Amino acid sequence: MKNILIYIATLPAFLLSSSTSLAQNKPRLEGVWKITEVMVTYSNTAGKDSTITVNNPQPGLTIFTKGYYSVMAVRGSQPRAAVDPPKDPNNLTDAEKIARFTQWRTLTANSGTYEIKGSTILRHPIVAKNVDVMTQETATIYEFKLEGDNTLWLSAPRSTTEPGLKAKWTRVE
Repeated sequence: MKNILIYIATLPAFLLSSSTSLAQNKPRLEGVWKITEVMVTYSNTAGKDSTITVNNPQPGLTIFTKGYYSVMAVRGSQPRAAVDPPKDPNNLTDAEKIARFTQWRTLTANSGTYEIKGSTILRHPIVAKNVDVMTQETATIYEFKLEGDNTLWLSAPRSTTEPGLKAKWTRVE
């Protein structure tokens, strides 16, 4: 489930790109998008596919400009808990470190470049909260579909180790 939430958070980054070659009447890809729905498909214990739909996911925003993106999102179904200020900010106790790790582990944050090839968005992170994300050698790939000018669907393909993921993004600007 943790990996599912990671994909939910990272989906927006693969969404959008506006090109000067796009006609005036085509939907705009550049802008600010908020995640509004997530569907996760996985194999259940009986070996059959099951889909979970979350209609009010944790906060997530993606910003697309000409060739660049930035995404910040919270994975999971529960809001992040606030932590108390440390007694000594220069010398955190083990309990204070664990509390901060727990608070920050569900946050996804990365920015970089992206490109669109047909109905596919390829994301190339430059900076990320997770070092593995920004040092990966291959692009992260998602299928996308625009419905009008204000709804974007992103889909991550299902693999043998990861569930399938489809997320709905709504334009906020």
